[in-house]
Amino acid sequence: MNVIKTTGLEYTYADGTCALSGVDFEANSGEKIAVLGPNGSGKTTLFYHFNGLVEPARGEVLVFGEKISKTNIDEVRKRVGLVFQESDNQLVSPTVFEDIAFGPKNLGLGSSEIKNKVSQVLHRFDIENLARKNPSNLSCGQKKKVAIAGVLVMEPDVLVLDEPTSGMDAAGVTDIMEVLDELNNDGKTIIISTHDSDLAASWADRMYILNKGKVFKSGNPKHIFADEKLIADAGLRQPVIVQTYREFRARGISGGEVPLSVLDFMESVDAKVMNIRCAIAASDVLAGDEVSLDIKDGMLVANKGSKGVTGKAVFAGKKGEDIAVKDVASDLQQLAGTLTIFRVPGIIEGGSRAADIEKVREILSKNKHQKIGAMGTSAKVLVNKMDIRCDFEFDVIQSGMLAVLRGFDVCIFASGGMADRAVEKVKERKLKYECFVL
Repeated sequence: MNVIKTTGLEYTYADGTCALSGVDFEANSGEKIAVLGPNGSGKTTLFYHFNGLVEPARGEVLVFGEKISKTNIDEVRKRVGLVFQESDNQLVSPTVFEDIAFGPKNLGLGSSEIKNKVSQVLHRFDIENLARKNPSNLSCGQKKKVAIAGVLVMEPDVLVLDEPTSGMDAAGVTDIMEVLDELNNDGKTIIISTHDSDLAASWADRMYILNKGKVFKSGNPKHIFADEKLIADAGLRQPVIVQTYREFRARGISGGEVPLSVLDFMESVDAKVMNIRCAIAASDVLAGDEVSLDIKDGMLVANKGSKGVTGKAVFAGKKGEDIAVKDVASDLQQLAGTLTIFRVPGIIEGGSRAADIEKVREILSKNKHQKIGAMGTSAKVLVNKMDIRCDFEFDVIQSGMLAVLRGFDVCIFASGGMADRAVEKVKERKLKYECFVL
């Protein structure tokens, strides 16, 4: 079902600048869409059309199948929430609580209902401690969370965010994108604009490439980033992982589809290349010695012997030295660790307060996991409450799976539907895992 659709959309500013030229765009219910383009490509102007902040010069905009009009504009803005690029332009009240309460007040809700709605959204974003603070005194990431909370309190079906991660450090980017993933898991359609190719490639279900007010191309990120000329003509850069893949492919090392993750990149590498591995010698070895491979502390270790995963030393090495092992037989994945996923109740399910902490402690005491990560608001609140130190804070599920392939046992706490997605990804990689619902 289309939640937003534009056809032949055109818009020109008063000074004659053509911002949009014949833009066809559509977003379906539950999608994650990234609109990618350099500064001045028309991304912001396009977003302003989605909830009627500007009217098209030509073409039309349909929101849930209806044209935006004076009679339905309030309903449109309730169902399509827009978060500006500059949070300071959206935060106008003296306290965070009042700022989030601004929308419900305009709807004429009673004070008790407003207080309840604001309290719920403060809890959802784990920003209850900011309620009485002045928004102007907050960090960039905190301001962005408050701006999103002020839109979310209106319970929109679609969330549109203009450059949601601009000006943020890596931790802030991770927090915001995890919030958006949680909202998407709750069924909301999320549309963002960005000029960050790496972010768009790893996050979006579909992408639109916009430049000089025109749509260059739309579709699956893999297909779009496979078109090297298109990306160059659009004034964008390829994701780092794609650039690396192209260099490997040019040298005959990689092949297949364009990868958008490290795990996909690993699968693109020619099997003959992967058949030679670096390892640490557990004892003195001679060139041609048969060795048995094991994993210790994330590194391949070569012991003399012929059991399990075996190979031959390419050259001699002393104990503790790096050596190369060729003709590796069997699948190294059998040496992988196990991934344990804790499904922490999502915010709408009660959050960390509804989790069975004693169950977590019992499981952790039986399984001494070497690496731990948390993804999603309620999961992070839970690990903080339990004073658990996380090893992974960025790109948690991929980082966890890579650690498992290096022989570590990994535990990941994931909020609500994010845990379900994590399980799907682990199944795709055929890794050993177990899942506990808290």
